[in-house]
Amino acid sequence: MSHQKSSLPSGGEEKSKMDQSSEGSGQNGLAKKSPPPDSDHDSPDAGQLILDIDQGPRPGPVDEIQQALFEAAQADLPIDVDFAALAKPTLDPKRPPATPNDDLEAAIQEALQEGRTAALDFDALPEPTVGPKKVVSFNKPAPPPSKILTPPPPPRPTAPPETALEPEPGSRPEPPPHPEPEPEPEPEVVLPDPISAISDFWFLLALFLTFRLLTLLLLRPGGFIRDWSDFDTYFGIAALSDYSLFPFLDFWLEWPPLVPWLSVGAYRLSLLLPPWSDDPRLWFILIMGFTFVLFEVGNFVLIYRLARKLFQSSTTVTRVLWFYVGLFPPVYAMLGFFDSVALFFILLALDLIISDRRLFSAMAIGVGFMVKIIPILMLPVALRRLWYQYRHNNREAGVEAGLFVVVIGLTVMVLLAPFIILPALDGSPQWWLVSFRSILGRSSWETVWAVAEGYYGFGQVGGDRLDPNVTQASFAIHNGWPGGVWFLITLAFAGGYAYLFTRPANYKQPRNLVAFGGLTVIIFMLYSKGYSPQFLVYLLPFIILLMPTGRGLIYALILTGLNVLEQPIYFVMLPNDGWLLIFVVVARFLTLAALGLEFGLIIWPIEARSPRLASLHARAPLVLGSLTALALVVLTPLTIRAYTNHQLDNTDLGTFTGFMADRAAGERVIVSDQDTYRQVYPFVADVLDLKLASFDPNLTDRTVAAGRAAKPTDLMQGLDQVWILPTGPNQDALHNVAANRGELLATYNFGDVGDVSLYTFRPNPVPLIAPARFTGGIELVDHHTDVTGDAVTITLYWRALDPQTQRLTVFTQLLDGNGELVAGHDGIPHDGTMPVPDWPVATVLADTHRITLPPDLAPGDYALVVGLYNRFNERVSAIDPQGAVYPGRAVQLETIQLH
Repeated sequence: MSHQKSSLPSGGEEKSKMDQSSEGSGQNGLAKKSPPPDSDHDSPDAGQLILDIDQGPRPGPVDEIQQALFEAAQADLPIDVDFAALAKPTLDPKRPPATPNDDLEAAIQEALQEGRTAALDFDALPEPTVGPKKVVSFNKPAPPPSKILTPPPPPRPTAPPETALEPEPGSRPEPPPHPEPEPEPEPEVVLPDPISAISDFWFLLALFLTFRLLTLLLLRPGGFIRDWSDFDTYFGIAALSDYSLFPFLDFWLEWPPLVPWLSVGAYRLSLLLPPWSDDPRLWFILIMGFTFVLFEVGNFVLIYRLARKLFQSSTTVTRVLWFYVGLFPPVYAMLGFFDSVALFFILLALDLIISDRRLFSAMAIGVGFMVKIIPILMLPVALRRLWYQYRHNNREAGVEAGLFVVVIGLTVMVLLAPFIILPALDGSPQWWLVSFRSILGRSSWETVWAVAEGYYGFGQVGGDRLDPNVTQASFAIHNGWPGGVWFLITLAFAGGYAYLFTRPANYKQPRNLVAFGGLTVIIFMLYSKGYSPQFLVYLLPFIILLMPTGRGLIYALILTGLNVLEQPIYFVMLPNDGWLLIFVVVARFLTLAALGLEFGLIIWPIEARSPRLASLHARAPLVLGSLTALALVVLTPLTIRAYTNHQLDNTDLGTFTGFMADRAAGERVIVSDQDTYRQVYPFVADVLDLKLASFDPNLTDRTVAAGRAAKPTDLMQGLDQVWILPTGPNQDALHNVAANRGELLATYNFGDVGDVSLYTFRPNPVPLIAPARFTGGIELVDHHTDVTGDAVTITLYWRALDPQTQRLTVFTQLLDGNGELVAGHDGIPHDGTMPVPDWPVATVLADTHRITLPPDLAPGDYALVVGLYNRFNERVSAIDPQGAVYPGRAVQLETIQLH
């Protein structure tokens, strides 16, 4: 039941009059308590005030409600009145409905009409004013069993929110009148959108399902789909210690020294254990991984501490922890990268900054910088906090900021000192300087900047790690934009960040400071030349802490999904489909921009200034979720198709599929090995009658025919001809069955797929001869043509019967009715990747050529001819199946009708 609260004052004379007019009021169920000793309204004029209101010397209660109100006023207590037991009120029929004269009467009438319970707090109303007597009539109900009127606990006084923000730089400082207390943990933040109201069940179910799906996708029995973790790199770096070569003493790396030396320690410790025969890296990976687990435990504890500073409710704090536990990217990063270590120092520095432990927070940033560069992003966050704390004295703020930077610098120098002093003592190069140059000289990867520069690969660093004189240009692995372009990009991001840095906000509140930290990380990610999927772990804690709701879950899952599309789907499964990487990096850029806006609106809310924009902001997760669902609907079939094409492009399986689809469409192909059946089935199931023959008596010799596996003879029954693909242990048995029943017409080899043979069961068969046989032992065994609006694409299937030595070029031409050339294409087979001398003997190879049609080409019939010529532009002679020489040494394949 909801409660309405109001308050009336009470004084000494008022109490005496109320006592005279309310004898026996205890029968109404009023639970009396002693009035508070420090009433704010005791005055000698209070009695006269009651006389003026009631217009009589001895007012009596009109009904039970007024009786209860009088007694509560007498006892100076707030009361709860339960109107649910009363019948609906009816006004005096002789009296027209009256408009309530004050808030108290309006509240009582509203509660009566709605049947709600109202809590009446008489200490909150101002002094009453004289007014006419108010009478409300009720139909007398049966007496309720009891009415318990109890005072609620006094409300906790709350301090008004701070409105004083830091003055503009250069303004005259005004010292505060008294020290400002530290803020208490903020109350729960309820975002004004339905996504925030998602129940914990659905919230945890989404995390539960996503974690397991990603585990299924990224892990498999035996390990990762492809192990591209950095553990191999750590192992190789540490193994150089066997030759007395140590990082930053004998070679440079693209990371600061702490983690490389941690890997050296793990490696030397692993050498004390006998290596595991299956994988000599086992003990090293376990020791190194256990260290990463310890830092992940630290991340969990720090997220808990930060959540306690942001939320009062233990339920919300627990929800934040479940959010982090249920996300997959931190687990993925921990299993292959050291980013969890760098994240630990980011969270530690943030926690210490909020706790105003400046010395330790500066040291944490310095140590984090020596793990990886990214923890330095907490420096501007700390400076922003200091500027706010000393906003009334800019000089003192500058001094504190300078001291903070000095502590960071001293921490870095202490950790870097061994790698400066020891090489100086023995005359070795300062490898840490080369490392710093490599960081600045890296080229872009996996960002919008990278794809704009035409690079679609992953992050790498060029240069010889054992060479101290490697040039700056050697670190980049691809050509990028000129330095002037990057200067303008840097200037734009620096200016935008400086504007946000100087905007006034209350950075005493932990939530605002955490939001500014998250905004800083996002701006860095948008600006950075490079991005790797494990970098997401730097952003997820900020999403979890600031939006532990369905809103945050949507952002986290979108970014996680983009990571999966990038690795392993793009880099492992579809490395040639650059359109997918373009989609990923653009979608991530826009999502990060939207998330940065979310964090900015936490610091600088817009609800009061623009309700319309606030409404749009509330719907943002629904819009993003809908766009994500639409992207999944579109991308899923495109990705599956791209994966299928990738498995066929430039492979023997692709050649086999194309050849058989053209030559044997609808015909039966019998396979003797189940692995081969599984390999080819996805690609030919819709064009071939593919059957797996059984040679196991336990499967074939069953008494129930319906359950009997088919023998090869069963599969050949009633056919005029059959194709067989004999592989595996039963390949000879399948050949023998086919040879005993029919006659071999042709055999084609498709490399790793195997030999495909055509047998006929007709009498007096005509042998199959290649359409064109060229001098030197090359056959054109088949071709396939696709005609589109602006081009003709021809796929030629070649076979070399003998080893080839000449570098031949293929020509494809369209000739008009007069034999004149109208369009053509010449090229080394397979787009230059498969020159004729490299052809394996007796293996069918696919070679595709695209003839672009002139825009003014007239409709009509055109002859498609192909051939070969040597490096002297001399065409190679060819004969047809009847032995006749093709005129002009050009093989006419077919006549194409163009419209």
